[in-house]
Amino acid sequence: MTFSDLGINENIVQALQENRITEPSDIQIQTIPHILKNATDLVAVAQTGTGKTAAFCLPILQTIDPKLSKIQALVLVPTRELGQQVAREFFLFSKHLSRVFAEAVYGGAPIEDQIQKLKRATHVVVATPGRLLDLLDRNALSLQDLKYLVLDEADEMMNMGFKAEIDLILKSCNNRITKMLFTATMPGEVKQIISDYLRQDFVEIKINAEEFINQKIEHQYLIYKQGHKLEFLKAFLSEHQNQRGIVFCRTKIAAKRLAKQLAGFEVVADALHGNLNQEMRDKVMRGFRKGRINLLVATDIAARGIDIKELDYIIHYHLPEKTEQYTHRSGRTARAGKSGVSVCFVKSDQIEEIKNLEMELNIKFLVLNIEPKPEKFSAPITIFMNIGFSQGFTKGNLREFLIEEAGLNMDDIQNIVVEDNRSYFDVPQKYEQQIYLNLKGFKIAHRNLKFTLNAVNSKRNIY
Repeated sequence: MTFSDLGINENIVQALQENRITEPSDIQIQTIPHILKNATDLVAVAQTGTGKTAAFCLPILQTIDPKLSKIQALVLVPTRELGQQVAREFFLFSKHLSRVFAEAVYGGAPIEDQIQKLKRATHVVVATPGRLLDLLDRNALSLQDLKYLVLDEADEMMNMGFKAEIDLILKSCNNRITKMLFTATMPGEVKQIISDYLRQDFVEIKINAEEFINQKIEHQYLIYKQGHKLEFLKAFLSEHQNQRGIVFCRTKIAAKRLAKQLAGFEVVADALHGNLNQEMRDKVMRGFRKGRINLLVATDIAARGIDIKELDYIIHYHLPEKTEQYTHRSGRTARAGKSGVSVCFVKSDQIEEIKNLEMELNIKFLVLNIEPKPEKFSAPITIFMNIGFSQGFTKGNLREFLIEEAGLNMDDIQNIVVEDNRSYFDVPQKYEQQIYLNLKGFKIAHRNLKFTLNAVNSKRNIY
């Protein structure tokens, strides 16, 4: 089966071939002919990584009228990153078409710039729900000529609390448009959207997520010893240091802390969590895509909408709270026909949760046996810093600062002394680089934080 067999024209097929896409996936085989030949609404249930973006992008591109300089297709997405990726696919696959233009609009970027771009000929808009409503309120775009409305990752949009915005957008659209909903899971709110806004004769296409997982992803669990979880993680990463992956934590505090604990380790890691502003988030993602960072430490919410190809592994440092979260996490590896590994870190009393995942998803977990290297004795060193009472520090909050910002453990910080403009403490020498990397460039009370191991120099304020 080829894309030509599905009805895709030669101009789009040429663009696909130039991007090394030659064989359609299951979701594309079932979806593309339906969109090209029918005007009925569509529900497609398929896991992340099955090629669903091209499944709606290609037939929409083929049916766009380039002579009509109006918005003819709207794709709603949960996050800025996914919006950029979807718009990029429209751009890549329309390379040999006659002047078909797509624009991505999202929060976290100046709305005035987006308004100016929308004044140009625009046939496809890819938008996050909140930003689309802002633009509609300003009359910056019109949906009067819309032919297609796509809800991409509909379950993620519901999880992120966009139900009210989706309702408003769907109510504002003409009933005659073709609506398409793509989702990996089918929670109650998604079912409600389908019931309220899709025609009764909608077609449902379902790609067996369990079969997809079993074919592409190897599921493993690693039993770590209490108090040594980080050492087991480092042992795994050491064996995969030339590969790339994502470590999932349950909270943003845990993600931030784990990334700091990995500072200076042989695998370069950075955190992606809800406390990052858009500029910092973009910086982390650029580093990851360009290979400067091999490991993302992320929360489920922060990782939504990320589409990184060629991820070798996913680590569940904290087990997901819901089965569908495991599906979303694991689906980020084994993409584009490649294999991947999904590893759960568990204590011995959490084995039952692994068995539950096996039963609910019809998958099989293999035990992963890894032993951390025996730790060598690390002699204590004394680190002097140019902060003290005058900058608002006491022994207690200096310890808290080192735990939170340097990623140290409480028991590793000993013999804290705080003076007017100087403080010092003892830590095992193995943490020296971790402290430096996490705290360099830090500013406290308009003072650049500085370090030294030289007591005499610190008294003379030489760092």
